[in-house]
Amino acid sequence: MTTQIKNSDDLLSYLVSQANSGQKNWFGFAQQRLTGIALAHDIAKNHADKMTPEQAVDYAIKLNNAIYQKIIKAD
Repeated sequence: MTTQIKNSDDLLSYLVSQANSGQKNWFGFAQQRLTGIALAHDIAKNHADKMTPEQAVDYAIKLNNAIYQKIIKAD
């Protein structure tokens, strides 16, 4: 079965369900890219008056990397 991600709520639900599965190999490169895209879009939407698109993307990348290192990869 394939999970379809249509919005940020779907993405969050997917991430929570996978994190609760107990497996650590579920969050691969494709999932990281999708999360980064969703984060960049939400950051840009909410902070367009304060950040350039490039700053929103840079912040999303840093945030995505921190999520992976501190939450996903953490033992």
